[in-house]
Amino acid sequence: MLNRPIHASKLVFRMFATYKNRLGLEKSPYLLQHANNPIDWYPWGEEAFKKAKESNKPIFLSVGYSTCHWCHVMEKESFENENTAKILNENFIAIKVDREERPDVDKLYMAFVVAASGHGGWPMSVFLTPELHPITGGTYFPPDDNRGMLGFPTILNMIQTEWKKEGDSLRKRGEQIIKLLQPETASGDVNKSEEVFQSIYSHKQSSFDSRLGGFGGAPKFPKASDLDFLIAFSSADRGDKGKESITMLQKTLESMADGGIHDHIGTGFHRYSVDGEWHVPHFEKMLYDQSQLLATYSDFHRLTGKKNENIKFVINDIFEYMQKISHTEGGFYSAEDADSLPNHDSKEKMEGAFCVWEKEEIKKLLGDRKIGSADLFDVVADYFDVEDDGNVPRSSDPHGELKNKNVLRKLLTEDECAANHSLTVEELKKGIEEAKQILWEARTKRPSPHLDSKIVTAWQALAISGLVKAYQATMDVKYVERAEKCAAFVRKYLEENGELKRSVYLGVEGNIEQGHQNMKAFSDDYAFMIQGLLDLYTVVGKNEYLERAIELQKTCDQKFWSGNGYFISEQADEGVSVRMIEDQDGAEPTATSIASNNLLRLHDILENDEYREKANQCFRGASERLNKFPIALPKMAVALHRWQNGSTTFVLVGEFESELLVDARRRLNEKLIENLSVVHIRSENEIGASGPSHNAMSHGPQPAVYMCKGFACGLPIRSIDALDKLFNKL
Repeated sequence: MLNRPIHASKLVFRMFATYKNRLGLEKSPYLLQHANNPIDWYPWGEEAFKKAKESNKPIFLSVGYSTCHWCHVMEKESFENENTAKILNENFIAIKVDREERPDVDKLYMAFVVAASGHGGWPMSVFLTPELHPITGGTYFPPDDNRGMLGFPTILNMIQTEWKKEGDSLRKRGEQIIKLLQPETASGDVNKSEEVFQSIYSHKQSSFDSRLGGFGGAPKFPKASDLDFLIAFSSADRGDKGKESITMLQKTLESMADGGIHDHIGTGFHRYSVDGEWHVPHFEKMLYDQSQLLATYSDFHRLTGKKNENIKFVINDIFEYMQKISHTEGGFYSAEDADSLPNHDSKEKMEGAFCVWEKEEIKKLLGDRKIGSADLFDVVADYFDVEDDGNVPRSSDPHGELKNKNVLRKLLTEDECAANHSLTVEELKKGIEEAKQILWEARTKRPSPHLDSKIVTAWQALAISGLVKAYQATMDVKYVERAEKCAAFVRKYLEENGELKRSVYLGVEGNIEQGHQNMKAFSDDYAFMIQGLLDLYTVVGKNEYLERAIELQKTCDQKFWSGNGYFISEQADEGVSVRMIEDQDGAEPTATSIASNNLLRLHDILENDEYREKANQCFRGASERLNKFPIALPKMAVALHRWQNGSTTFVLVGEFESELLVDARRRLNEKLIENLSVVHIRSENEIGASGPSHNAMSHGPQPAVYMCKGFACGLPIRSIDALDKLFNKL
């Protein structure tokens, strides 16, 4: 049950003095964006549900998020329109939901919209009965009838007319639809992981764009789950297919880093590319993209022996962006908007305005500066593909917002650009860094895009994992220190009595505030956080991280376990009549995909077979997907491979700072080892020594390193020479 302080008269008075509707009481940046709409919006909760039943009005449910471009468009066209608001207020109960706060609501009704219309997206617009059963739905609706589409007012009038005439039949149909949305509970045998791996690899190979990198055509998304699969495939297959996977990865990661999807001046990556060239992006930036790409670039750096300095540069570039969207105490904010005002006198926001450049603007900023004998401006224009009339084709800019603008990208190698201007590569790099700093300082004077300052647990966890992997790839302690700072933030603000919360918010004074709703966490918050804690335990060896992971796994099982996977939400969530189980690794992996791997890692460390069996039930629950459409679950496929083939577990016994164990940890960080788990044991009383084999090791010679591969352990290694021989064989 969500508790809302609607009884506080002073708060209510302040709300109505400042805002037009109830969303003024909320903390979500997305809901607050709509607090001044003339629509009588309700947040998701019992007050709205009761009002719908008492008035016998259908519900209009609008779901989006604060950095969603088309959500802004529909707000401006329809939700700020007084006439449209009048139709809604008189005939519907209007509910606004931030999909990032309530993924359970979002995913339930998105499943309906996709099934009914064949596609989904945001804003999501769904009409419901007062019992919260679907009537019809879609995504963005235009403000009037045009181009073969019905306008939003027309749709509203059609729905309210049908409701008055056929309300009972719509209710009955809605009840049937909800029953059809119930997840299947069947389980079955799963194919061999080699077959699953080969199927996913073949799909990626057949869709690979060998010229431009990435997979398929426009639009192109930097889908980390698929890239991480190829890294795992390359680790498992040392033959020609593994080498081809590395080729696909390298081309894709380098093309993304060179393209306009990468913010060369402001750092970090935009959401996706609207074209097939990684050139013109959709300009919003999401924390979950930065965090996952940080992990992907870092793992690829280790996979390839840390040979590519450009990859190391990208790792630091992503980190620098994450620092820009960080709270001083260690949490990371959710996202930055694609839209902003072109200048401080502008009234209308435009997509990409904060990031793009006219040629003359760059020329004026760089002035007469030189690199060697070359003009800095000429070098920069060549390096970043700056053109007189802009470098954005009309096909990538249907609304003309980027006319005469340049989205910076690299089409030349540094050697080619340096040769064009009779420079050394070092001279070129120095000049480009000088120019980037000048351009960044100019950009900071532009109106900033909206920052969604919501701090979501699942995305803090992804950040922790990405930062740990960045440390492993570079051995720069700033990354692991930042990961620990984020973990401490989660413990302080997002964890209470052994349970996680979904999100907290940035207050007006820069402080952290709780929401007005009791914002319980979801299964992805738990799964991702357990993963992050296990990652931290792997590299720093602190028992507190392992202990927190174990306790959170217990809570996750109690709240979300279905018998063969993990529900998105708890049973107690009001209004959500169907508990969904995600079955596709998308922009973020599913909770069950990550949890299945967490369970196997916990088994490796604790030697408790219950973890391993629960992971098996996850695979059996997803057997139809894994057998027929494994491309939908690349992260779970990696966990399945671990379950069937076993892990590589290193047990480090003895004084943590002993020369042998310090060297062992260094080597474990340097090399990307397939399905790795690490156990740190300083004494027989530690939790890592609770399993029978590990307990026996704790009583053996110290310091010592044991390697258990597959399902068998080797003899203790006591010398650095022996350790060297072992790692040379891996």
